Amino acid sequence: MEGNRGVLGKQQIMTKKNNKLQLTVNLSSNETEHWQCAVFTEDTLRALAPITISLSSSTETSTVPNQEDMTQESHLQIVIIVVCAVTGTVLILLLGLLVFKRQRKTVQRGVDVSLRCEVSLLSESSTLQWERDGEQTSNTTLLYNNSAYILLHTVDEHSQGKYYCRLMEDGRVETVRNHTLNVSSNSHNGNTKMNTIYRQSSDNSDVSLICKSRKEYESWKWTWEPRPNSQTDLIAVEKGREVQVKGQIKPGRLSSTTYNSQSFIFHISPVNFNYSGKYRCITNTGIYTTTMLHTIRVSVEPPDGVLRNQSVILTCEVSEVTDSVMLVWLRMEGNRGVLGKQQIMTKKNNKLQLTVNLSSNETEHWQCAVFTEDTLRALAPITISLSSSTTDAPVTSSGTPTVTNQKFNKYAKATVSSVLVLCTGILLGAIFYYIYRKRMSVHSDPQDSEPVYINISQMRKDRVEFSSTLGNREKSPEMYRHVRRNRYEKTNINKRDETPATPDNVTYATIYFNKSRFQT
Repeated sequence: MEGNRGVLGKQQIMTKKNNKLQLTVNLSSNETEHWQCAVFTEDTLRALAPITISLSSSTETSTVPNQEDMTQESHLQIVIIVVCAVTGTVLILLLGLLVFKRQRKTVQRGVDVSLRCEVSLLSESSTLQWERDGEQTSNTTLLYNNSAYILLHTVDEHSQGKYYCRLMEDGRVETVRNHTLNVSSNSHNGNTKMNTIYRQSSDNSDVSLICKSRKEYESWKWTWEPRPNSQTDLIAVEKGREVQVKGQIKPGRLSSTTYNSQSFIFHISPVNFNYSGKYRCITNTGIYTTTMLHTIRVSVEPPDGVLRNQSVILTCEVSEVTDSVMLVWLRMEGNRGVLGKQQIMTKKNNKLQLTVNLSSNETEHWQCAVFTEDTLRALAPITISLSSSTTDAPVTSSGTPTVTNQKFNKYAKATVSSVLVLCTGILLGAIFYYIYRKRMSVHSDPQDSEPVYINISQMRKDRVEFSSTLGNREKSPEMYRHVRRNRYEKTNINKRDETPATPDNVTYATIYFNKSRFQT
């Protein structure tokens, strides 16, 4: 020791595998020096054991006294060394036990689990990520401030297994941390403990409130308390009956629809900002599960789009705070977050929101992160598109359209409507034109003009007879009547014949008469 500044003499990491939990150092000096034995767990100083060694110039004096000339000071030094060794051993054992328990901690079904691993320095070329056992792909939710986070929502038996945090740098892969996740078969926490979860308020967000038991119950119900002393029933079911929907929050598609003596699920989709509050699962014997839901939402101003180099305001808001939380705006580069702005929120804050001003001419991805101490609780992403045109508006990655998108949809709908009206007009015009042509063809249908066959030779003969008859009609009336009767008899005979013979010297003329023009 140089005053209170320590200069490294020797160090060693102790684990359960070490046979001797001690560290020795050989000295060679001719002056008095002060030494201390320090005990660390990771970067935390746990104990200090000082010792002062007086080394004389005489070779007869030993740094470690013999039993013959051992003084009282020497006894004290030996005691200090023993105490330091024992203290270090105990601390290592306790730390190992705590880490072992923590690494194999069993969590309740339906809660959110957040895991974190940290390295001292993370270069841009290196990667720190979480991987699940048997899967080579990254399950990392966020990489921020030399730490990798993984956030698991509503864990169940499918979430169980081993998770490894691996550091990949210069072609080397090193496992920084491993965690074994065990999930209990029930979700019981009663009314004394409370499971706290965070969800983003957006069109595609959801949350499943799970009530799972190993015992059987006759009735279940989920209640909601948005404010103190304002509890209302949401859904309920009893043995032999159907599920009854009672509250203003409608159950989602994953909600229980029939009675199950050991399980009752209430699914909310989408999650609105005002759905925050305390949710309780109550059986016929009492409160079984209590969950506190906090909602967060992100917004952008102006919502109608921005001009190039125009400032944009991002706002992240949390519904309520039970403990202190930290809101952080992160500019995302892949899954790596770069700090934009952060603020700690408590109950004393009038506005539980964090705003950040942006000025850029390029598309950027941002996320609002919610932390409680060093634990990641939620992420709310948003994508900002900034262009020189006011028609390009910010769009949230959650799929919620902004005002400009609504205008675009409105114009698109108007265009589609105009095209449909035009096509409908063309179709109606074609139909009317077809009907008109049909009606015109009815008035001039050639089928209504029947052919009339006339024997020209017979007409000539009849005309000769008729002329001679007219000349002799006054002279002989009986002859006129005879000629007339003979002519009509021949005409009737020709009409009765189906296939009348056609002599070669007879000429026929076919004359069409339009009945519609000659009707009287």
